[in-house]
Amino acid sequence: MTRKMLKILTWIGIAAWFVVILGFVSSESKQVLCNRIDVHLSDTLLHRFVTPSEIRKLLENGDVQLQGYPLDEIDTRNLETLLEKNAYIKNAEVNTDISGRLEVHVEQRVALLRIMPEGKRGFYLDTEGAILPLSEHYTPLILLVSGNVLNPGPEIRGFCTYLSEHPLWKKQIVQVYVNKNGEYELIPRVGAHHILMGSLNQWEIKLRNLELLYRQGLSKHGWNTYGIINLKYTNQVICTKR
Repeated sequence: MTRKMLKILTWIGIAAWFVVILGFVSSESKQVLCNRIDVHLSDTLLHRFVTPSEIRKLLENGDVQLQGYPLDEIDTRNLETLLEKNAYIKNAEVNTDISGRLEVHVEQRVALLRIMPEGKRGFYLDTEGAILPLSEHYTPLILLVSGNVLNPGPEIRGFCTYLSEHPLWKKQIVQVYVNKNGEYELIPRVGAHHILMGSLNQWEIKLRNLELLYRQGLSKHGWNTYGIINLKYTNQVICTKR
């Protein structure tokens, strides 16, 4: 027998062994009952819209039989679809193993803004523009947008994303207010002043001017010197004393 033929027969034997083993595992898995449900949530330190116990409750209320039932009768894709119907869940992955464990991995949505329209019930807007209902159990520390705002578009999302990620503005700006004329006002954390943005046209320049004022002006003259800081005109900043 040539060396080449011996190598071919060896690989055929290995492949046949794998087929037998896989058949055995498949046969065994049909007899394994679900005896445990493990739930894993991503970023639980930052986002707590859902908890492992709530995930288990969603599964229990989904009219599906899990614990004590054969693994091969559990439709994991159906469970993923069931979980992803929850507004706070971005993605769900469900897997089983030969030990009888059902493993659930859940990725929560990340709230970017809390929208509080005048006369309307508020909601959250996530980083992808999805609308999330307010939670009764968890309030994230995020930027508030209030006033005459019902359907925040890409422009305001881009503006607020910048505020939320900038090292200075994420600490200093706590609220964006849209008045009846559609003009924007910023409410700071430190300082007894209101910041008038006007429209969001050239907002990058306006914020650059404001940062320059903060670093070179207010740090010298005091944070409570002015009552209004007007950024409506991109070529100048108008400050009105209290």
